[in-house]
Amino acid sequence: MSGWNEDDLETVHFYEHRLGQFGEDARSLNWGSRQSQERRFEVLASIGDLANQSILDVGCGLGDFYRWLVSRGIQTDYTGIDLTPGMVEKAASRNPSARFAVHNLLGDTAPFQEKSFDFVFASGIFYLRRIQPQEYMQEMISTMFCIARKGVAFNSLSTWSAERDALEYYADPIKTLEWCAELSKNLILRHDYHPGDFSILMKK
Repeated sequence: MSGWNEDDLETVHFYEHRLGQFGEDARSLNWGSRQSQERRFEVLASIGDLANQSILDVGCGLGDFYRWLVSRGIQTDYTGIDLTPGMVEKAASRNPSARFAVHNLLGDTAPFQEKSFDFVFASGIFYLRRIQPQEYMQEMISTMFCIARKGVAFNSLSTWSAERDALEYYADPIKTLEWCAELSKNLILRHDYHPGDFSILMKK
């Protein structure tokens, strides 16, 4: 969709600018703190035993999820993809033992094959979407679920948040859960780790 391409370009511009400002820092990813970023990683990773599993990290940024896994002794076959070339370049240079690529999961390039990875993750990739954000979110989750063998975990800003930024997209947790249930009945909604954020863990 052309509108989604426009959003993609805006997203790349946004993150390239922040990377120029903050460098290899959680602020480049627009997280409030390293602690809030890592708390989200902890929730997503609770989907299952990730040791020795193949993982795709959609919107990998600087590769922080990979570094979080390694810091906890969780060895994985990790691949990270991101729209922003500068992020991918930095991620690859600071994590030479992992794979990183500039890739748009919903773009013109050929998608990954069905069941290419054991688990597929996405953290913080939906909040900047402006054009049909709910449809984009659903298409992305559906694609992620297709290429996963065992499960998908993602997060989003929540409409239950007491404080909301008019320029950011907030998804309805229940509506998102109901839609995800069309893909899998084996799922969990987490809204207990941050007042303005939720995660959904979906297993096959």
